[in-house]
Amino acid sequence: MELVDISDNISEFLKRPLVGTLATLDNDGSPRTRAIWHDWSEHGLLLFSGTKTRKWKNIINDHRVSLCIDDSTLPYKSVIVDGTVTRREDQSDLLFPVVLRMAEKYYGISEGRKFAELYSTAAQEQVALFEIHIERITTQGF
Repeated sequence: MELVDISDNISEFLKRPLVGTLATLDNDGSPRTRAIWHDWSEHGLLLFSGTKTRKWKNIINDHRVSLCIDDSTLPYKSVIVDGTVTRREDQSDLLFPVVLRMAEKYYGISEGRKFAELYSTAAQEQVALFEIHIERITTQGF
């Protein structure tokens, strides 16, 4: 798989606390969307989900996803990432730090830590930490 080049300004945009919309495919091929947090860092584009959710079941069935992250304030900007998902094998080491980083980014330090603590002992059977391997990126406003 060829690596997609991510410019510095898009990388900075992906680090912002903007809630993304993840599209997965139902069993019949119908798209299903869901709001989701994301974390862009040296570990890649990471997300997490409960393993009992329709979102995760769809990902298990078909690894193709699309993630749209947009800023609805003027001037409008968006990044759409298309790719495939793999579950992180290093989840036991990364889940809590990644969820903590996301929660502090979206909720603030105090509330974020409280939220992340719920995931400090989460079993792999309950929560999946996954990465989107970017195959195509589309932008608007850059």
